[in-house]
Amino acid sequence: MSQPAKRNFTDAERYAVWTVHSERCWLCEEPVSYNTCEVDHIIPESLEGSDALQAILEGFGLGENFAVNSWANWMPACRRCNGSKGNRVFKATPVIQIRLERAAEKAARAAEVHERYLTDRAIGIATARITEALVSGKLPDKYRRKLEQLFYRHHEENREPEQKGRPLEFGPGMTIVSEDDLRYMIRGRTGIVGMRPKGDRLDPSWDCPNCGPTSWNGTRCTNCGQMIDPD
Repeated sequence: MSQPAKRNFTDAERYAVWTVHSERCWLCEEPVSYNTCEVDHIIPESLEGSDALQAILEGFGLGENFAVNSWANWMPACRRCNGSKGNRVFKATPVIQIRLERAAEKAARAAEVHERYLTDRAIGIATARITEALVSGKLPDKYRRKLEQLFYRHHEENREPEQKGRPLEFGPGMTIVSEDDLRYMIRGRTGIVGMRPKGDRLDPSWDCPNCGPTSWNGTRCTNCGQMIDPD
């Protein structure tokens, strides 16, 4: 039997999966940036249409109508984990069962975010252009930062409750190095570590006028490195 064609995920599908599953790789559970996120199948896509699929579905307690290519089987993964997993078929352990249940629980929400992405022209344009810019390296930093700010404003409305207010990483850049109940300590693109309070309704002064959401080391933005005089 010939193998089905591998699915090419759209930006909207990848965005929805990444967003509803808290912007983390489902395998290592580490944060993954949108730009490097890949969509993985819990039950491998390579099994679609095969004789072995039915037995595997039964092992997980899934019905014969379970769709391998659906929100109920898609999870965000970092490139390293997705590459290591490949087409491996996991045993029906409680850990994998929990992941399948979580994907099923989030399926309706993922479909909703997907539809919102398609109808929100601003976030679609910002995402596509930032991705293109990061790949080509041709977009000047000041324009990339403006697009990132646009993406951040629209994405914040779609984020899961536990992610609201957390710094957003689009690619190599902002990394949370520690946190407590009130704040994050974040290493920015400059390599400098600074502080950002927690919360989804921060005063606008916590965003850099040059590059948007950031952390601060004194009055220095840890992303662009500029000193900003307080008002």
